Amino acid sequence: MSSPNYHLPTIAAVAGIALAASSYVMSSNSYETKRRRRRVKSKIQRERDGQFILGLVNTQNYCFVNSVLQAFATLATLRSYLAERVDEQGDESAPSVPQNEFILQSVACALYATIEMLNRPLPRPKSIAPTDFLTALERKSGGTINRDQQDAHELFQIISSALTSEEEIQYRENATSLLDATAIRGFTIGENDSNDFETSSVSSFGTSASMWSSFSVCTVGGNLRPRRRSPKNPFTGLAASKISCMKCGYTAPIRHHTFDNISLTVPQQSSCTLDNCLKTYTKVDFLNDFQCRKCTLVATLEALTKEIESIQAKDEERASVLKINIGRLKDALQSNIEASLYGLPLVTPKETPRTTKQTMFANPPKSLCLHLSRSIYHPSGIIQKNNCQVEFSEYIDLAAYTTNGYMNTTDPSASLSSPPPTPVLPHTRTSRTSLVYLRNMTNGHRFTHHHSGGDGLGVALMSNKDDRTVQNALPSLSVAPVARTIMYRLCAVIVHYGNHNSGHFVTYRRKKLPTGHEVRSPLNDLKPKPPTKFWKCSDEVIEEVDLDTVLKSEAYMLFYERDV
Repeated sequence: MSSPNYHLPTIAAVAGIALAASSYVMSSNSYETKRRRRRVKSKIQRERDGQFILGLVNTQNYCFVNSVLQAFATLATLRSYLAERVDEQGDESAPSVPQNEFILQSVACALYATIEMLNRPLPRPKSIAPTDFLTALERKSGGTINRDQQDAHELFQIISSALTSEEEIQYRENATSLLDATAIRGFTIGENDSNDFETSSVSSFGTSASMWSSFSVCTVGGNLRPRRRSPKNPFTGLAASKISCMKCGYTAPIRHHTFDNISLTVPQQSSCTLDNCLKTYTKVDFLNDFQCRKCTLVATLEALTKEIESIQAKDEERASVLKINIGRLKDALQSNIEASLYGLPLVTPKETPRTTKQTMFANPPKSLCLHLSRSIYHPSGIIQKNNCQVEFSEYIDLAAYTTNGYMNTTDPSASLSSPPPTPVLPHTRTSRTSLVYLRNMTNGHRFTHHHSGGDGLGVALMSNKDDRTVQNALPSLSVAPVARTIMYRLCAVIVHYGNHNSGHFVTYRRKKLPTGHEVRSPLNDLKPKPPTKFWKCSDEVIEEVDLDTVLKSEAYMLFYERDV
């Protein structure tokens, strides 16, 4: 038997080795931590001290391409949208699969890679050619980008349309075929050997967080399968249009349409303001070439009434048809003026009624693109550039040009969102039926508007059978106007130098950190906020300028972002 003292040296040696190993590990971890901190600090310092950003080579008169890409690079909402499109793993409801070929070949992927490179700070000037992006865009559009056209606005429309088109394909929900035996077996058996299968649609209205929301769920074996979330093009907004008749006072159903940019007409004068252009775009216009639906039905009713009085008993078969058509017209005038009267030829009024038309923003986009149309078309066929100086500011408020919740359908000459003639109580809020109406309008359903004798708007949903309407499907719409601001901040300006036929595009883009955040002073620093700076990007040449220089430029396109 060995003595206990025999193991003491061994135990001490093992303990010493363990202590030395732990000390080494701790010192190694400490070294790695310090090294990581130095690396992060150095990166932050490089970002703060970066004197340059990437320029773009103009190889084939592609300055219009370079200008649009530099403007896109400063839009945080666009970068977030593209990141979500390219990296679907951030969406928990998306399947965990590697990026497919569609995403890798998409315009969104190429654009995302390009603008991320354009946001990296550089210690020295450097330029690249956006070859990958141009290849992806030409592959999507099915042709070559026309460098002879040289228009930044048209290129913007091509890119935005391509992004939306890809978005619809990428997030399209594929319905399961009833002939798919595997799917049916999975529905009927499921992972838990359960035969419970149920689908349902749940909607909630009038919540404090949002006007309305809806979602669909599908349960298989008692498990919820969430709907795949689809990011939306940040340039996409919703506009509302109203057409009213000055003669009879009828207002056609309010039409909603989407847009990704707004073209503003620049007046032919030495100078104006951006507010002047927005007021012109949203003002009430008078038309002389639009046929009022109600006046047309009234003229047709009068013509058929005169005809049936003249024939009397001479042609009973024709009189019978006239009586039926007269009844259809009266029903339409009473309940649904917009009903399609198939087989009934309508009579054009002898006197074309004067109508009014107005367009306003209904749901402004996250990223607002304003195109200042500077083309002047002469009768001789000559096209000239309008050099009017449009004064714009760093911040704009779209509240005055956006619908405020009150839909005016009574006064043809008044604005679409004019306040009601009688004061509305402060506690009045959007009713549930009003929210259903707004949701169905955006979904493309057709309604007829009629005055129900009280305040508000009477609404009837069109039926698909016999041109009839479902009366009181949605009762009156009476919404209190909301006092709010819809602020946007300037992010980029595209300027065109030259005449209408030739010239050069330059972009002013707001100077930001690579993360998309503003350059600010460190925390607990009492120094004032540094002045706003912009990059002037002229192809390969990049220089820093102040805000005043940007505001004095002759803008061709303005990019604003929602200032939340």
